[in-house]
Amino acid sequence: MVLRRLAATLLLAGAAVLGAALPASAHAELKSSDPAKGATVAQLPTTLTLTFTDTVTTVVDSISVTGPDSVRWVVGTPQVAGAVVTVAVQPQGPAGPYQIEYRVNSDDGHIVSGAIDFTMAIAAPAPTTTTEEAAPTTSQEVATEAPATTTPPAAQPAAADSGLPKWIWFVVGLAALAAIVVALLARSRRSGPPGPTN
Repeated sequence: MVLRRLAATLLLAGAAVLGAALPASAHAELKSSDPAKGATVAQLPTTLTLTFTDTVTTVVDSISVTGPDSVRWVVGTPQVAGAVVTVAVQPQGPAGPYQIEYRVNSDDGHIVSGAIDFTMAIAAPAPTTTTEEAAPTTSQEVATEAPATTTPPAAQPAAADSGLPKWIWFVVGLAALAAIVVALLARSRRSGPPGPTN
């Protein structure tokens, strides 16, 4: 009888020890995050922080952020300090629902993954590029050069000859010559020899 009680006591003690040891050997889980799950963010975050229950390490593409119309934030390289993972981000996209997806390695070798949903109350500014800034300069250059290529040449002055056409002078000369000839003929007739007298 005493042996049975002793055996039962040992079994209960062993079960208690095993029950206490099992949680200690379980893989890490997400403990908290910033932004928090279900939070509404009124300012554009520059970093994300994920805190786990145990030490973790990151893998390729450990953290990503997606939003409306599948817009994706620019995510930097995660930094790990024990159970805390921080990463720099550049928000993009309109206001609305967003989701953080994470994938890390637990200290016991298990892969821990999940998602954190939150809402952006403001839209991120549209990214600027050097191409867009250069466009006005190109337009101004085209506008400046356009008059030079489309301005018609200045009208050429009329012929330098400001007198009468040459053919008029030719006709006048012929008329004068004809008048001289007629005058000479008339004079020669008047001065001809007199006729015979009776």
